[in-house]
Amino acid sequence: MGDRKLPLWDIGLGALVAAIVFLGFMLHWSPLESMELKMYDVRAKLRAGKPATNDVVIVAVDDASIQQVGRWPWPRSYMATLVDRLSEAGAKVVALDLLYSDAEINPGLERVRELRKQFQDAQQQLTFGKEAQRERTQASQLFKALDDIFDKSIKELDNDARLGDSVALSGNTVLAMHFGIPGPPLARPDRPPAESVLKNALPGATEGALKGTALDAKQIVPPIEVFAKDAKAVGHINWLPGVDGAIRDQKLVVQYDGKVYPSFALQAARTFLNLDAGEIVLKPGVVQIGTRQIPTSAQYEMLVNFYGDVKTFPHFSFVDVAADPPKVASENFKGKIVLIGFTATGLGEQRATPLSDTLPAVEYLANVIQNILDDKFIVRPAWAPKVELGAMVLFALFVMLGIPLLSAGTSAIIAAALLLLFGAGSFWMFGSKGYWIQVFYPSITLVLGYVVVVSKRYLVTEKAKEVLETESVETTKMLGLSFQGQGMLDMAWEKFRRVPVDTGMKDTLYNLALDFERKRQFNKAVAVYEHIATADKNFKDIAERIPKLIAVGDTIMLGTAGLKRGGVEATIMAGGPDLKTTLGRYEVIKELGKGAMGTVFLGKDPKINRQVAIKTLRFDDEDLDPEDKKALRERFFREAESAGRLTHPNIVNIFDAGEDQDINFIAMELLDGYDLKEWCGKGKMRPIKEVLDTVAKVADGLDYAHEQGIVHRDIKPANIMMLKNGVVKITDFGIARITDQSKTATGTVMGTPSYMSPEQLAGKKVDGRSDLFSLGVALYEFLTGEKPFTGESVATLVYQISTAQHASPKVHNQDLPDLVEAIIDKALQKDPAQRYQRASQMAADLRAAAAKLSAAAPAD
Repeated sequence: MGDRKLPLWDIGLGALVAAIVFLGFMLHWSPLESMELKMYDVRAKLRAGKPATNDVVIVAVDDASIQQVGRWPWPRSYMATLVDRLSEAGAKVVALDLLYSDAEINPGLERVRELRKQFQDAQQQLTFGKEAQRERTQASQLFKALDDIFDKSIKELDNDARLGDSVALSGNTVLAMHFGIPGPPLARPDRPPAESVLKNALPGATEGALKGTALDAKQIVPPIEVFAKDAKAVGHINWLPGVDGAIRDQKLVVQYDGKVYPSFALQAARTFLNLDAGEIVLKPGVVQIGTRQIPTSAQYEMLVNFYGDVKTFPHFSFVDVAADPPKVASENFKGKIVLIGFTATGLGEQRATPLSDTLPAVEYLANVIQNILDDKFIVRPAWAPKVELGAMVLFALFVMLGIPLLSAGTSAIIAAALLLLFGAGSFWMFGSKGYWIQVFYPSITLVLGYVVVVSKRYLVTEKAKEVLETESVETTKMLGLSFQGQGMLDMAWEKFRRVPVDTGMKDTLYNLALDFERKRQFNKAVAVYEHIATADKNFKDIAERIPKLIAVGDTIMLGTAGLKRGGVEATIMAGGPDLKTTLGRYEVIKELGKGAMGTVFLGKDPKINRQVAIKTLRFDDEDLDPEDKKALRERFFREAESAGRLTHPNIVNIFDAGEDQDINFIAMELLDGYDLKEWCGKGKMRPIKEVLDTVAKVADGLDYAHEQGIVHRDIKPANIMMLKNGVVKITDFGIARITDQSKTATGTVMGTPSYMSPEQLAGKKVDGRSDLFSLGVALYEFLTGEKPFTGESVATLVYQISTAQHASPKVHNQDLPDLVEAIIDKALQKDPAQRYQRASQMAADLRAAAAKLSAAAPAD
């Protein structure tokens, strides 16, 4: 130890930790204050116990009272009855923790007063003649009797007067008032408080003398004068929670309009002790009541020594005490302070305290009053901050100078001993003496400083040896993770096999196997799962996944079998394990359909949660050499890119194109509708005008595509979709050319060429006019139910398309107008130069024909 030098880094880190904690201590930073208050609450719970005397009892407006009497507010005559009962029982102080700041609303009383006034007015207007002396005497007697009845009724109905009389008769009732706090008023009040309130101000204590100490109020809410004038005392019931929302103290005085007013609890205790208001004296950090010294903060806040949770003090229900006869013996109240307040659900304030999250306000006040009477307080001594700062400095010095020179184990033992001694001492002083010494700030200085300095030493020095020993394994693992992140799963698997299969590595390998599954490399996924099983055969669900993957690993593929005629297609959706299959970034949900050129799946783009249609293509024709396959893939992406730039209402949107495990795919707009094969054949034909309007929209889409330099090459009913909302969409842009390149490379024709133009069948370069020929074939079929060119073999069909004249569409549908026949004839010209040169021209003629049909149709 003598040869070890003090590292400057350790000193600096220790000093930094100490400085941060010290700053929080001085600024009372709320997160740190909250932690200290939690420590305070722990000590308060340990200190809790029964009061030394039982001077306070509670009469509660509880749930049972509400159920029996009815909803609050009650007529104040009920409370008058209770005050009378308690006075008769010999209660020394009756303290009403109820704010009666407004007169009672009593419609019956107001009506009786109104009737008496009307009666008096009528009496004054009544006159008698000189001879009617007898009648005058009788009326006078009647009026007096009625006036007595009115007076008696008013007296019986005036609940405020009834309660006021009870307060006056008892001579020992303490009432509550409330101040608007914090903050002094912006201006002097319009009028000072009533004399009944002013008489409760502390004589000799002025606002100027207490400037900056007692709490300032900006408004006052006193009890009504009929109650306050005869009350023994009036005190405030204000309280302010701490930074964590809990209440731990009592504001013993409040300043308002140049006067200082004591709290409700202080007034109740003063009345019980038979003291005058002048016997409450304010001194710096102390409120003296008689001979008792109440230790407070500079703002005259008394820390409450809570005796327990709910119902620590004797509780009696309002209905039991106010019953006639009372159900509670008078001995329970004789010589006591009786607090009256709410405990019923939904009434009154519920306060979070160190011992309870929902302590009724009346029980909080009972604790405060009993503290004063027992002369038992929690004190924050003036010397406490010095002790706390001294402990913080001592612990900071140990962190900066002691820990760097000691081993981690030795420094931990010493730190634990220091922490235990300081904590035990502060807990003992709180429990036995009621002295509050803050524990958290010094403790966090030591704990946080130890953790920071020792962690730094471990990471920088003592861990160096361990790093050297594990460097090779960690490097290999990190390299594998890098490969996995780049999608190079085989290389990642090669690296991971060299790493020991510990707990963390099992999760890493499991994720790699899932990646293999998503890429449909099931045999490799099985190999990874089996590698995990060598260390833990029950890890997660590998025991279930292995047989499932073995069953499908050699048979599942996605896409077409080489775009060859007669190719057999199978999809992962059939019999696959319960996993999310992906193509690129898209999740494959289910198969929608199959065709000669590929399989269509329902997919989802997880990035934007959008459903798409995914069409797959596989370039694995056995007759294509590698160079041709490469060229086809390159052309595929070029064509898909071109098609993806097409934005037209009548062309399906292409979102993306990609390749995954030799499967090429296109992600496109998901359409909700049907293709126009539904319009083909006898008995399926649609009205002529509807067909003309629909084909015109297809021509609009083709015209837009041709303007962009893109030819479809495979216009046919199956590639025209009618959506449920009536929109027409052309599908499979950019795909036909790829498949055309594949088939012509082998000298074969894929599919039925019924819709192909002569030049397309001849293998010549085609342009947009080829699409118009195909559209003309589809139009012919829509209107007649027959194809214009037929043949028993492909060769015969090709000959018919190339050289033979098509039959007039009227042969099959005599209702066709001549104008429509002319459109079909022009579209089906063998020579492209004789056809429509632009799709827009064909669209215009179709719409003109449709308009004539509409004009010729008979009016409804």
